[in-house]
Amino acid sequence: MKKLLLLSLCFTVLLSCKNNKTSDNEEMEVNTEMEQVPDMHTSEISLDWQGTYSGTLPCADCDGVKTEIILNDDNSFKTKRVYMGKDETVFEETGNLQWTEDGGTVVLTNKENGNATLFKVGENHLRQLDMEGKPIEGDLADMYVLQKN
Repeated sequence: MKKLLLLSLCFTVLLSCKNNKTSDNEEMEVNTEMEQVPDMHTSEISLDWQGTYSGTLPCADCDGVKTEIILNDDNSFKTKRVYMGKDETVFEETGNLQWTEDGGTVVLTNKENGNATLFKVGENHLRQLDMEGKPIEGDLADMYVLQKN
């Protein structure tokens, strides 16, 4: 009788060990799956990006480019630029904006000439990028930011 009880106890322990192992494997699979899920919190989805942004961008041959960009819900935009220290003419552009695949950058394409400008969209600001979509570096890097009004 004691041998039967001991055998039964051993069998129960073995079964419980096997279940724990399977449970650990399942937990590892769940964690792995969670790590592979892409982050769906993009600027396009998460931020209130529509609105007016303004500031003064650096200029090679003037005192700065006073810039205003209006981003609209219908994926259109309007820009106004004044080259300060020159003739002070207001240059206006309109066109369409398109989001990059990662949902963090807008490409503003001028309706008339097809020229494009890239901006990284952050909370209440736009940061101008170079033509390859990389942040502008150097001493003036922090000056390529427009603040939301």
